[in-house]
Amino acid sequence: MNRVSRSLLGLAAVVVTTAAVAVPAAAQASAAGAPCNAALVAPRGSLIGDYWRSIGGQTSVYGCPTTKEFGYPDKRGSWQRFQNGKIVWSPALGNGTLVRVYQKGNDIVFKWSGLGRDWDFFNVRWSKDGGAATQVKTGRLTPWSGQYIMSPYCGGGTCSTTNGHEVNRFAFIVQGCDRGTFGSDCGPWSIPTSVDVAH
Repeated sequence: MNRVSRSLLGLAAVVVTTAAVAVPAAAQASAAGAPCNAALVAPRGSLIGDYWRSIGGQTSVYGCPTTKEFGYPDKRGSWQRFQNGKIVWSPALGNGTLVRVYQKGNDIVFKWSGLGRDWDFFNVRWSKDGGAATQVKTGRLTPWSGQYIMSPYCGGGTCSTTNGHEVNRFAFIVQGCDRGTFGSDCGPWSIPTSVDVAH
């Protein structure tokens, strides 16, 4: 296992309880139609905050923020959790790069955009609860963006559920690659992003 995989798995590791998850106060407020907690909304000028506002804020697929926007102590970048997912600023891939993930029905949607250059295709690595990483190759939406959608609890036309009594954390990273004569030339991996899914 290479250093990137170990890093992803270490960051994705989480203690998961099988008890029902308490709904955060911010989620309760949003469900009732109340505005998000203003103290948690990232200020204007923040890439994460501006993106969240541009897609509808609390009415977007992410819902209200459940944490403030935090930076990393050992690298450039920042992250923020929301009711339905997480958005990460990952400047190693380009100053405007955002990687983000959210739950939509039975699907987990992982997206990235704002890369500093164009790529022919992308590699995505994902893991569940800090387990072994799975790598998949995916096409691009544009030369600077892409997405990967998975339905982890569905197969063969049916979906399983524990009625919300089990929570799993799915973590994702992405890198851009160009096709070469003798192989692929790939860029750096993004900062991981993750989503907690009750099913």
